[in-house]
Amino acid sequence: MRRCSGQCNVLSARPCRFGRSVIDLDRRHIRLNGSSNLRDIGGYPAADGMRVKWGKLFRSGSLWALNGSDWRWMDERGIRVVCDLRSAAEREIAPTVWRGKVPPRSVDGSYDSDVLFSRRTPKESLGIGALEGGLYLKFARLLAKSFAGLFDALQSGEAPAIVHCTAGQDRTGLAVALLLDVLGVARPTIHADYLLSTELRRPEFELDRAGLNEVAERNVVAAYYVRLIERHGPTIFTPQPLVDSMGRPLVDIAMDAIEREWGSIEAYFDEELGIGPAEQANLRAHLLEPA
Repeated sequence: MRRCSGQCNVLSARPCRFGRSVIDLDRRHIRLNGSSNLRDIGGYPAADGMRVKWGKLFRSGSLWALNGSDWRWMDERGIRVVCDLRSAAEREIAPTVWRGKVPPRSVDGSYDSDVLFSRRTPKESLGIGALEGGLYLKFARLLAKSFAGLFDALQSGEAPAIVHCTAGQDRTGLAVALLLDVLGVARPTIHADYLLSTELRRPEFELDRAGLNEVAERNVVAAYYVRLIERHGPTIFTPQPLVDSMGRPLVDIAMDAIEREWGSIEAYFDEELGIGPAEQANLRAHLLEPA
């Protein structure tokens, strides 16, 4: 597979820091009444003159605040699969109650919230959705069951699908970046998609802040955010740039770490997720089309 060089136009006239890729936000960004960071990953150029199909995979922040017309949008798209990358404690704070006509299949796995939140202090953290870059490599194993469920559904042709977490940027960003890489999308374009989260997030729809104190005694995530609010006030909910001190996207650092650990992104899919060469070929067959 000849990977796209990243020197091609994606769609319209919004420039990216990485390469000359540009992104059509008018088509990509979906602003529902209660959504945050909801967008279509379609349209990106891939290897061998292909591009990612529109309407097959959507990425998003939490879905708990969606209202009636938002659920009609879901029905119109015929969403078949949802992959929720949040921990059990996050789901308790902001549960997704599917109000569409046909409930989708859930393909995510559960994990202990303590892994991400119990050892993080208010001093070390930037706020909602701001998971430190060092955690990204941990995601590669922690979220392997969920990643495998999502990618297996997609390689089987089970779409449209939505993958989301709380802010739709870190865990979701890694899932989408890994998929785009396997599809042959250039790294500069992957970076551009990832970095859109800072602009497109609406934190007021990501977390039910009103209920935090009520469950803080038993919920490690609620307790974590209560401490953050007490220390820093509402500024913790302001989206932060997803780059390190040198301006490098955190997801790029994570992908390099995965390549060092497994040898390649394709090998990670095969060895850690059980998505081997045949399934990866199916992903390309179902999610790509001629440009």
